[in-house]
Amino acid sequence: MFGLEVITIAALSGVALAAPQNIQYHETSDHSWKSRIKNVVVLVEENRSFDTFAGGLSYNSAIDGLLHHNYCNSMNASHPGQKADVCAGPRANDVAADDPNHSISVFTTYHPSASQSESMRGFVTEQSITYSTLNKTRAAEAINYYTPDQVKVFNTMAENFVLFDRWFAAVPGPTNPNRAYITSGTSHGHGKNDNAFNVYGIPVKSIFEQLSENDITWMNYQNSTLGPGLGFNPDAAFYNWTLSSGAYKTNIAPLTKFYEDAAAGILPQFSYINPYSGESFIKGIYEAIRSSPQWNETLFILTFDEHGGFGDHVPPPTNVPAGDDLTYTEKAPDGKNMTFDFKRLGVRVPTLLISPWVGKGVVEKKGRNKGGEYTHTSIIGFLDELWGLDPLTPRVSWSSTFEGLITNKLRTDTPVTLPDPLA
Repeated sequence: MFGLEVITIAALSGVALAAPQNIQYHETSDHSWKSRIKNVVVLVEENRSFDTFAGGLSYNSAIDGLLHHNYCNSMNASHPGQKADVCAGPRANDVAADDPNHSISVFTTYHPSASQSESMRGFVTEQSITYSTLNKTRAAEAINYYTPDQVKVFNTMAENFVLFDRWFAAVPGPTNPNRAYITSGTSHGHGKNDNAFNVYGIPVKSIFEQLSENDITWMNYQNSTLGPGLGFNPDAAFYNWTLSSGAYKTNIAPLTKFYEDAAAGILPQFSYINPYSGESFIKGIYEAIRSSPQWNETLFILTFDEHGGFGDHVPPPTNVPAGDDLTYTEKAPDGKNMTFDFKRLGVRVPTLLISPWVGKGVVEKKGRNKGGEYTHTSIIGFLDELWGLDPLTPRVSWSSTFEGLITNKLRTDTPVTLPDPLA
């Protein structure tokens, strides 16, 4: 789940604009969209880049994946003469034999100068450093991608709802700093999965605290009751306030309660789900929401916390606002200290917007408002727009929101069930 945790520093550089949109984006100045969405469900899955998980989807030619790119890395990107001859192919394994380092050198160095631009060619190099005995075929697992048949559940949801192909993780690092950004707009200077996340140790205001202050109902559904090592502690438990307020007793519930609440039509206004694993779990969550009496007033957001060390060909944006002025320092693999200021986004991750109020088969690209990029803090930015909340951090204020994708037509053609995942 967490893997190796070194965070990668990035220099400022330009990022090319994405291709034109393939659907109309609806202006929302009249705010009528707010009356259609009464409940928001967020599921944050684990450790897949966009190219790995969605780069092989073929239902829409507008998808910026790997079907139209010859994406190759070299075994040693720091060597000027090394040929980039390890190329991505539709051969991703369900579980990688060699868990990639959960940071990736998108440069050819851990200490880039301000003039360097991202090459996005260091994933195989990092894999070969982490596992020194790998041959090219084995190292290529870091950049290979799934076929639609391997991700039947995700592919079907993407075909029927909105796929973002330019949604970036919040941090170019591991799980918990990204999950902190998702739920509070900052990691409070944390760049790895340290113990503060396990002991209610983060002293910032989270979306959970903010919702409670505004009498908006919420629940963090989680699966740590599965047994040692089999589940996640709830992300709401990152924060001091969750303990001091007693919310850990009233607003954290097992996943079984989610299914019961969905069936009874009593999901809170905001449901945040810590993941289990695999497409079977995603299928179950979708089908519970789809069969709920609340389906016609629900927006379901599915994303992944970080890229998990897997490759992606699109450079993440740089020179973006950090959540605060704290920095993170640790030793790079070369033994030298590196400091990260959180002014660069993480690698692209697959993200879906699911509701009977969104279009079918939409591929959404660059953000349309605010900072012009979709990222994890776009979620709480959207909640701010929906419920009239104040942005928690500068990163939240900057992040593009997606209310313009909510239409004024209730669809009746959304699938009730999803295909069984590949065994």
